[in-house]
Amino acid sequence: MLNSLSIKNVAVIDKLNVDFHRGVSVLTGETGAGKSIIIDSINMILGDRANKELVRYGTDKAVVQAVFDAPKCVRKILSENDIDADDEEVIITRQLTAEGKSAARVNGMAVTLNVLREISDRLINIHGQHDNQALLIPARHIEFLDAYAESEQYIAEYRNILNKKREIEKKLLSLEMDEQEKIRKMDLLEYQVNEIKKASLVKGEEEDLKEQREICENAEQITNSVNEAYHNIYGGDDIQSAYDGISIAVDALSKINALNPQLQSMYDSLNAVMYSLEDTAHEIKNFADTVEFDEQTLNDIEERLDIIAKLKRKYGGSVDSVLEYMAQAEQNLNDIKLSDEIKNELNAELEYVTSKLKQKGEALSKCRKSAASMLEKSIEQALHELNMEKSQFKVNIENDGSFYENGMDAAEFLISTNPGEPLKPLVKIASGGELSRVMLAIKSILADSDGVDTLIFDEIDTGVSGRAAMSIAKKLSAIGANKQVICITHLPQLTAAADNHYLIQKNTDGEMAATTLSELNNEGRELELARIIDGGEVTELALNHAKEMLVNAQNEK
Repeated sequence: MLNSLSIKNVAVIDKLNVDFHRGVSVLTGETGAGKSIIIDSINMILGDRANKELVRYGTDKAVVQAVFDAPKCVRKILSENDIDADDEEVIITRQLTAEGKSAARVNGMAVTLNVLREISDRLINIHGQHDNQALLIPARHIEFLDAYAESEQYIAEYRNILNKKREIEKKLLSLEMDEQEKIRKMDLLEYQVNEIKKASLVKGEEEDLKEQREICENAEQITNSVNEAYHNIYGGDDIQSAYDGISIAVDALSKINALNPQLQSMYDSLNAVMYSLEDTAHEIKNFADTVEFDEQTLNDIEERLDIIAKLKRKYGGSVDSVLEYMAQAEQNLNDIKLSDEIKNELNAELEYVTSKLKQKGEALSKCRKSAASMLEKSIEQALHELNMEKSQFKVNIENDGSFYENGMDAAEFLISTNPGEPLKPLVKIASGGELSRVMLAIKSILADSDGVDTLIFDEIDTGVSGRAAMSIAKKLSAIGANKQVICITHLPQLTAAADNHYLIQKNTDGEMAATTLSELNNEGRELELARIIDGGEVTELALNHAKEMLVNAQNEK
């Protein structure tokens, strides 16, 4: 149940706080007062995508907050998403900035719109004016039937197998090619694989080759430099080497190092340097022995690097990419060579999956047909209660053996509104007022099974007057005995029959308009009902009529 609604800075609404009650509540007001803004605000709470144009001019953000009782199914979702629900209440907050950024919170925890919708779908159901038009689209009728049949599990199992069937068909389609194309593709793949294999690529080889090329290209300079370094460190007849000088110093200190700890430390340090220099000198000598300029070696390196570069340009930006391309090409080549065998395997698998899909589709059809029979009787009874006493209603289900997204069935609602007339498609027979009553009949039946406590009807009475309007009022009152029903209406009959009455008004201070929503006492109800009856000015005759309607409505409860 929706306990309270708070709206701030949404379009013409500056600030609005309202508490709701059980039973049937009506919202009335003059055209343009802001009734649609109330619905837009509630839709924000339900997780609809919000347009930044909803943010009131001159403000930086709009905020809508609603407080609901939390039924068991909602508390389960809250728990699964680590949202606190200890007080058995759920508070939903939606914020929209002037820049169009949106944020949603449930009991103070930030949530995605998907989680918000999952929660709100179990709290509230809105029937908007456009929903009647869904009845004029036969393809939508199966959605109403499935909602009544509670066939979600059947549909989920069917779709799972349907997706497998489509995957197999996609694989088969990729294998379909004529013989000439097959030969051409095989020739190309074989050439590519052989070209890469012939190169015998090795990971890391390119980097090693570039280092070798660098050394070859600078062999003379490298040789001169390392020889000079070796000469100065370790050997030479014309000068004393660094090693010789340090060796002499070590020998000198060796005679006195035992006399003082500081002398011993210096001796040890120089001794370590001497051995380190000796090791380094040997490394330099060994390296110098490996460096030699060989033009043929350089040419071989350049040729190898050129081969690698060409392969990289053709098959990928790195040696790893080229090798991956070769592996995939080999796989594709093998698939083509084995395509007939693979096709036979896939066709056998497709036949099996199609058989399973048909079984699931038929199980779904059986569920729908069983539900359709009960739905027909329930809707006929509801229509009779809505002043369409002679109406007949049928759910026509057809199955041509095709596999559609939601099963193998197509469903269409048929109706006869007058005695002796044959059943015809709803789209061809129903007037606007009849569509409203058919939709209300469907909604009243689905309300018993969907577990949602709060139903909102936005002008469900469109195109209805007289006895039909009274029948709608009685039907909504019957729903309100077990559910919370909130209606935006222009009908005096429904207004009089409501348990609670709220007035929507738009006021202006001369600069900006502001919409308010207030709960009316009995006197206020009389005045507003008189306005609705008279269509504008409140006359004494209309006021007396309003009082009488309210008394009669209360006596009938």
